[in-house]
This record gives sequence, structure tokens and C-alpha cells, in this order.
Amino acid sequence: ARIQRAWIRPPSARTGLECIVNVQQVPGGEVVSARVAACNGDAAVRESIEAAVLRASPLPPPPDPAMFERNLEIVFKPRD
Repeated sequence: ARIQRAWIRPPSARTGLECIVNVQQVPGGEVVSARVAACNGDAAVRESIEAAVLRASPLPPPPDPAMFERNLEIVFKPRD
């Protein structure tokens, strides 16, 4: 939800958008990198999603600190 709120939708983003984003974070949730792996959007959409993930940093911590993962795979599928 935090990434969705940080996303600035480019004009080329179409209905049915779905992208897989590989996110690397450090303890505390600070995002160190975000790369779109698979996406049915164009380059502008991919760049806007990567920028949104970085703006959403730090990401919220998991309910149990033992569940922290440095590398996340996030499915970005905005509500239209």
C-alpha cells in the first residue's frame, strides 16, 4: 500500500498493469535497490514503479523481526 501511494502514474500506464519488482532492503526497511523484473508496462511505467519503491522507503517492518528478508519480490498491481 505504501508503494501504491508513492506511485506517480505515467500517462502510458494502462488498465491491468502487473509488474514483478525485486527489492533489496537493509534492516530497518531502507530500500537500497528496486528493479522491475517482469512487467506488462513500457519503460516509463517501469521507471515510475522503481521510483515509487525508493520513495516508499523505509518499508514497514514485518510483524516478527525474525521474518525480515533482505531481498523481496513484490507484485505491483495497482487498482485502476
